Amino acid sequence: MEAQTKNCQNCKKDFTIEPDDFTFYEKIKVPPPTLCSQCRYIRRLLDRNEWSLYRRKCDFTGENIVSIYRPDAPFPVYKQDIWKSDTWDPLSYGRDFDFSRPFFEQYDEMRRTIPHLALVAFDSVNSEYSNQSQYNKDCYMVSASGSSEKCMYGNWYQDNCYFSADCSILGKSEFCYECMNCWRCSSCRWCEDCFDCVSVSFSSDCHGCINCFGCVGMRNKQYCWFNEQLSKEEYEKRLNSFDGSRNAVAEMFRKKQELIQGLPRKYYHGTKIFSSTGDYIKNIENSRLNFNCNDNKDTAYMQDAGLTTDSLDITEVLTIERCYELQGVATATRCMVLRSSWVMTDCYYCDMSFSLSDCFGCFGLRQKQYCILNKAYAKEEYGFLKAKIIEHMKKTGEWGNYFPEKFSPFGYNESVAQIYFPLTKEEALKKGYTWYDRKEERNYKPTMETGAIPQRIADTPDSITEEVIQCVSQLTEEGKRLHEECTTAFRMTPLELGLYRKLGVPIPSKCFPCRRTDRFALRNPRKLWHRKCNCAGKTSVNTTYINRGSHFHGEARCPNEFDTSYAPDRKEIVYCETCYQQETV
Repeated sequence: MEAQTKNCQNCKKDFTIEPDDFTFYEKIKVPPPTLCSQCRYIRRLLDRNEWSLYRRKCDFTGENIVSIYRPDAPFPVYKQDIWKSDTWDPLSYGRDFDFSRPFFEQYDEMRRTIPHLALVAFDSVNSEYSNQSQYNKDCYMVSASGSSEKCMYGNWYQDNCYFSADCSILGKSEFCYECMNCWRCSSCRWCEDCFDCVSVSFSSDCHGCINCFGCVGMRNKQYCWFNEQLSKEEYEKRLNSFDGSRNAVAEMFRKKQELIQGLPRKYYHGTKIFSSTGDYIKNIENSRLNFNCNDNKDTAYMQDAGLTTDSLDITEVLTIERCYELQGVATATRCMVLRSSWVMTDCYYCDMSFSLSDCFGCFGLRQKQYCILNKAYAKEEYGFLKAKIIEHMKKTGEWGNYFPEKFSPFGYNESVAQIYFPLTKEEALKKGYTWYDRKEERNYKPTMETGAIPQRIADTPDSITEEVIQCVSQLTEEGKRLHEECTTAFRMTPLELGLYRKLGVPIPSKCFPCRRTDRFALRNPRKLWHRKCNCAGKTSVNTTYINRGSHFHGEARCPNEFDTSYAPDRKEIVYCETCYQQETV
C-alpha cells in the first residue's frame, strides 16, 4: 500500500500515513488514525502529570498525603499502601456493558467511582515527593526516576544516580548539577550530552573528558578550557580564578552557547541508529520519529521508550512488544490503549492496573484475567463479549482511538503536554483543552528578596534554609509570562545546600518549576525537519577542531540529507554523521 496524506481532525494540518503504518494497523485490526502523530502524542501527554503535586486527604484514612490529583478531583484517592492492599476490592465496582451507549462514556463513568492511586511511585524510602518512580531513596521532587539516591528537582534519574540536582535524563552519575542527557558522569556542572566525564563544567557533547571547562565536542581530553589545551598548572590557575558567582555563571554559560554556535553539530543526539529517525536515540533499527528512545526495533511515533519492538504511538514505557497507543506502561505484550499500568498481556483500554491478561476496559485491577469494566467472566464468555464490544466501538468510531482529551483527570497546564507543547490558558481553552486554576493563592511572603540572594555559595550562611526566597521570574512581566507555573517563592533544603557547597555552585534565584522550564527550553523540540548537511568540504576555520583527512565529498558541498530536530532557521552548523565524525577532536 502506498503512503496516504490525510488532514488531522484536530489541528487541521495534513499528515502522512506510511505504508509500514498501514501494515501495522491491518495486523492489529484497527483503522488508520484521524489525528496526526503530534496531536496523538499530545492526547497521551494530557493523561500524564509528573510534577503538579497537591496536598490533599486520603479518602480512606483521612490522612494528609501528597498526590498528583488535586483536592477537588471527582473520584476518591487513596495513599499507596492502602491502594495496594486488600482493604478494598476493585471488582466490586464492576458493571455490565450497555450497548446503547458509547464505550468511553461508560468507562469514564466507572473510573470516577474507583479509588485512584495518589502517586505512581513504588518501593522508595523517604521520597514522598516523587512520582512515576521506583526504588529511590532520599529523593525530592523527582519524576520518571528509578534506583537513585539523594536526587532532587529533576526527571529521568536512572541506574543508580547519586546526590544530584536539577538534571534531566541522567544515568549512572553522581554529584551533578544542571546536566541534561549525561551518563556515567561525576562532579559535572551545567553540561549537556556528555558521557564518561569527570569534573567537567559548562560543556556539551564531550566524551571521556576529565577536568575540562567550557568545552564542546571534545573526546578523551584533559585540562581544556573552551576547547583550548592547557597545562595542568594553567588549567588550575584559570579554574581558581573563576569565582563561581551567579554573574560569572551567566557569563560562562553565554560563552559556551557562543562556542556551540560556531562548531559543527551532529544532526541528531545519539548513536547506533539504523534506518531510523528521531533525536536522543541509541541502538534503534527501522524506527521513525523516536525521541529519547533506546533499543527499539520496528517502531514509530515513540517518546521516552526503551526495549520496544513492533509498536506505534508509545509514550513513557519499558519492554513493550506489538502494542499501540500506550502511556506510562512497563512490560506489555499485544496491548492497545493503556495508561499507568504494569505487566499487561492482551489487554485493551485499561488504566492503573497491574499484572493483567485478557482484560478490557478495566481500572485499578491487580492480577486478574477475563474482566470487562471490572467485572469477571468465564474465558468463553469474555471472548464473545469482547468481540461484540469491539464491533460496537467500530460503529461509534471509538475503536483504535486513545482515551479522549475531555476524560483526562488533569488540566492541560497540569500535564506534561505543557512542557513539550506550551500554551497559554487562552490558547488551551481555544483548542478545547481544560485548564486548572489553583484554588489556593500563592501569596507567599518572601523573607529574602531576589536582590539579597548571595552571589556565591561561599557567602551563603546555613540560615538560608530558613528563608522564603523570592523567585526572580516574578520581577518582570516577561518572566511571569515565560514561567506561568512559577511558585513565586521557594525554600532551600539542607540536602540541596550541601550539594551546592560540594560543587561550588551558587544557590538558584528561580523556583524549581522555573528552573525546569528553562532546562527543557535548551533541548531540541520533538519535531523533525528535512535538511542538507552544512559541510562545505573545507577544513573548519575554527582551529579548535581538527580535520582528520579529506571528506568523502572532497571540496564540494556534502550531498547528504537527513531529518533533524534542528530547525532550518537555527544558527547551529549541522552536519551529517560522516562529516561530523571526520571533524570531531
